Amino acid sequence: MGDNRGMKQRLSVLWLCISRFTFIFIVACIGCGKPPMFHLVARNEQAVEGEQFKIFLKGRELGTVTGSGTFEFDAEGRRGNTFQETQPQEIEVKIPWVCGWVKTDFSLYLDHPDEIERARTEHRAVQAIMNLSYSPPAFDWVTIFVDNRGGSPQTVSIGELQDQVPAGAAKRVILPNSDSCEKAKYVRLNGEILAPVNTRQTLLIDSTHSHCYRVEWAGYGFDDSGHGKTIYHPHPFQFLDSNPDSFMEPLPGSVLTTERATVRDTLKDVTCPKR
Repeated sequence: MGDNRGMKQRLSVLWLCISRFTFIFIVACIGCGKPPMFHLVARNEQAVEGEQFKIFLKGRELGTVTGSGTFEFDAEGRRGNTFQETQPQEIEVKIPWVCGWVKTDFSLYLDHPDEIERARTEHRAVQAIMNLSYSPPAFDWVTIFVDNRGGSPQTVSIGELQDQVPAGAAKRVILPNSDSCEKAKYVRLNGEILAPVNTRQTLLIDSTHSHCYRVEWAGYGFDDSGHGKTIYHPHPFQFLDSNPDSFMEPLPGSVLTTERATVRDTLKDVTCPKR
């Protein structure tokens, strides 16, 4: 009789130990199952027309987002219980830049605050948004005035970045410059080297080599106006002595400024003086 009672006690203790171990194991293994799958929709919420983003996963290019468009893809997450613990890794986003494609920033956020729990319950992928950000490296602007009146369409470029000037147009072109590669050192016209990059002086390009120019200016907050003494004679390209605010445009009637007085200037064409 005593032996049976002792046996029952030992079995009870053993069963209690097994139960406790099983409970601890179950609790410890919450979140250590198969990693969740994420369905990501990549977009730029402050899209600019023509802006491009390339999406990479584990070094492999998946697709491109252009302007206000989107790109959807699936990516495996990690084991865990919170979004920070489970969100996918090894995702990269790149933008075109002067010396080629460079990395830029992005952020991930869930469709709903409880999206991870919903996805687990419904046995589906976690829905998330990938917000793209256009964050290029440090750079300086290069200002180029292109007078293409009488000319065919032109392409102005620095490195990998370019701007189009339509036939017959006069256009102020601004391009970023980053001097981290050889091809970023020159301004090219239709693929051909035209002039060295200069971030301190405005470059003037006259596609027909037939126009003369002069800077005109006006004061705001005081009654005065005038024009510069220098006349820029016809040349394929030349650097200006100053950096006018606009090109081939009339001066504004008024300007908003925090100063009591200010000046605006523009480069206009004039009749070439006889030599």
